[in-house]
Amino acid sequence: MYIAIINIHGLVRSEHIEMGRDADTGGQTRYAVDLVKELAKHQDVEVDLFTRLIKDARHDADYAKSIEPIGEGGRIVRLSCGGNAYVRKELLWPHLDEYVDNLISFFRTQKKIPDILHAHYADAAYVANELAAYFDIPLVFTGHSLGRNKLEYLKEQNTSEDKLNQYYHIQTRIQNEEKILEKADLVITSTEYEKESLYAPYEKRNLSVMQVIPPGLDLASFFPYYHYEIQDPSITEEMKHAQYSMIKELERFLTTMDKPFILALCRPDGRKNIDQLIEIYGKSQRLQALANLVIVAGIRDDISTMEEGEKQVLTDMLLLMDRYDLYGKMAIPKHHNPDSDVPEIYRLAAMKRGLFVSTAALENFGLTFIEASAVGLPFVGTNKGGVQDIQKNCESGILVDIGDHKHVEQTIHDLLTDANLWDTLSHNGVERTRTVYNWEAHAERYLHALKSIKTDKTPLPTLEKRLGSIKHLVVCDIDNTLTTDQASAQRLIAALKEHHQHLGFAVATGRNIDSALSILKQYGYPNPDILITSVGSEIHYGKQTMPDKGWAHYIKRAWKPKAIMDALQEFKELELQTEEGAQRTYKVSYTVKAGVDTALLVKNIKEALHKGSGKQHIILSHDTYLDILPYRAGKGNAILYLAWKWGIAEQDIVTAGDSENDRDMFTKGLSSIIVANHEKSLAKLRRTKHRFFASKAEAAGVLEGLSHFGIIE
Repeated sequence: MYIAIINIHGLVRSEHIEMGRDADTGGQTRYAVDLVKELAKHQDVEVDLFTRLIKDARHDADYAKSIEPIGEGGRIVRLSCGGNAYVRKELLWPHLDEYVDNLISFFRTQKKIPDILHAHYADAAYVANELAAYFDIPLVFTGHSLGRNKLEYLKEQNTSEDKLNQYYHIQTRIQNEEKILEKADLVITSTEYEKESLYAPYEKRNLSVMQVIPPGLDLASFFPYYHYEIQDPSITEEMKHAQYSMIKELERFLTTMDKPFILALCRPDGRKNIDQLIEIYGKSQRLQALANLVIVAGIRDDISTMEEGEKQVLTDMLLLMDRYDLYGKMAIPKHHNPDSDVPEIYRLAAMKRGLFVSTAALENFGLTFIEASAVGLPFVGTNKGGVQDIQKNCESGILVDIGDHKHVEQTIHDLLTDANLWDTLSHNGVERTRTVYNWEAHAERYLHALKSIKTDKTPLPTLEKRLGSIKHLVVCDIDNTLTTDQASAQRLIAALKEHHQHLGFAVATGRNIDSALSILKQYGYPNPDILITSVGSEIHYGKQTMPDKGWAHYIKRAWKPKAIMDALQEFKELELQTEEGAQRTYKVSYTVKAGVDTALLVKNIKEALHKGSGKQHIILSHDTYLDILPYRAGKGNAILYLAWKWGIAEQDIVTAGDSENDRDMFTKGLSSIIVANHEKSLAKLRRTKHRFFASKAEAAGVLEGLSHFGIIE
């Protein structure tokens, strides 16, 4: 089984994950990497984790490696998406079609299509949905967090509508979550609460495809605190050094290191309610007498340079520390290594018989509660959300109403002073996390679920299979190439049908998609595999005329249609075409008035467009029709794009046409048929072994050319 896991955003690598560096590098990243590590141990599994390629001087060179092996059967594969710089996930939405194209190209290059596609988070869900249109692959989705819940929280914080959509792109996120829920063959949740409650607001939720599979934990790292006391030989010098370093770091803040720790560990996110914990501690003289407060809130260098939300949380922490005069009692370390230091922070707290406390009002899952429990550190947390499952499975902490500060304070006090209760919860955590939350069990349940949906899935004919089966692709202009002569058109139609199994059929036309389909139907041509329309500014596929969004994304660079029309409005020789469908998203079309010196006109147009209207591709056909396209667009470039995307060898493509707007197909090094009724300007093209001038016109000339290139007899 070949599994493709998609986790686009964040800083993803197999070792030394920068947990908490920002809002995008948290539990989701850890889960995806650890899942791949466990799956890679299975001999009957190959797994690739697809993420984003990052070449950014601000970040480690690890993220610029295209391929990073993980064990025997796993890899991290990094593909380009939205440039090289590292950016937050919300800024990637406009670039995801590029990622889709790069994934398709990767699969074709590897000559291996996944058996399962597993998308993590809404951005990967978009990519998976687009791939599903091309490939018949079962879809798996893990949300990690959900847009509707985020929207509810942000509205409670009085976030403006502009920020909701411009900064968070919240509606885009929710729409893509709904789409993946409609198509997914399996939705994996971590807890019953997530399945029953968090997904409840979604219209497309289908409980029959949802399974609760709790994630695992790296139990080799999160071993019990008392292993230090029994001199466990598996404890490495690196672990000892990490603990020593953390002690030294905390000594910078704490006057008395002998007291138990009330430990909080989370990202500096407003939803974690760190300020509430500081207030509870700051107002309680008995808690201050009993214990120190240690808050590990992400990694920071300079608070003033951080994201606005994180900056606010950290600033509030410092202000509260000062308000309650918690100097010497409260530690807020700036740096830690998420791999080596975090387990030691938990163990230090357990050694001092402290507690892990989270005052977040709601936890979708609660990985930190499991980490704390695994080392033997009891917890206090919210009685809402995924922590309920952890408490039910492990009985290693106490759940409270986080909004009731007096109750939270009392619970912390009771746990710190009741030795028997502390011992019971600590022992339960160590024992039961190893039974429920281990990666081996998670992987077994995961693979069993994947095999069942793979078996149930009935293979369907797909675009990918069709394009992968053809030996040649013929790309024909429509007007005066496929049309006019009805008799020769019927002979060509018969040849296309006879050789359909190995000969792909595409059209490349100046017509829009509706007009192209209409004229092809009129002549009786079969549905093309590919339609390149509007002079190469649009690509569609098959009977469903599915648009190629990747092509649209590729050509839109530097495209400024309004600036073009503004610059050309003074040209009296031009009339903007007004018939329905003439103007397209990536095409501006004019009619040239009769009697105009077109060579001079085109020269003047180029000069007029040189300033302020981006780059363009200018095409004049029959001295009458002027089309202006993005500089990357055009019939020839569209064909080369298709060859790259679908792994079609350029030597297996033949183009055919008659007019100046077909020239772009004839100058790309592709085999070309120029039919006998061609425009005079095409006669200037030199005859080469790749460029065949037919002696026959229209469809008869296409047949003659196909025979010349040995494609049909």
